[in-house]
Amino acid sequence: CMSYALSHNSRLNAVLSPCIVDESSKSNEDGTIHLKPNTTTRFFTDDTQHGLCIYLGLAELLGFDLERDMKDTLYVVRRLQHWMKKEFVLPAGKANGNRKIVSSARDVAETSAPQAFGIHSIQELRQFFRLDVFGEVHQARAEELLGRSGLVSRL
Repeated sequence: CMSYALSHNSRLNAVLSPCIVDESSKSNEDGTIHLKPNTTTRFFTDDTQHGLCIYLGLAELLGFDLERDMKDTLYVVRRLQHWMKKEFVLPAGKANGNRKIVSSARDVAETSAPQAFGIHSIQELRQFFRLDVFGEVHQARAEELLGRSGLVSRL
């Protein structure tokens, strides 16, 4: 399980989360100052939107029950999105009926989950992976089809 591996990886003990001072704690009578995560840093934005959300999006496409099969990952994303004031996945308890946890989220377009690119089925994912980023495959196919047409072949 990924959560076990991450929580038991001794190399990650030295990884510090970027924090900022919670301004409201400066007025504490006992002088304690509280820190809160700085959710605007790449530490959060890259790993959440362009890491964990991809896993959840793929799992949703593959038909996994995210609440059961990926509950730890879902918990982490929900906690982080709360701090970030975003909704990359539906909050707990909102995914009832046919609503998909990733597809129905308000801010899914800000992620790299397949659903952010309009992919909502395995067939659409397969088609997406067949795309050539430089358009060469489609150009060659289009030229081949045009070359067979009676109009173009006479030119």
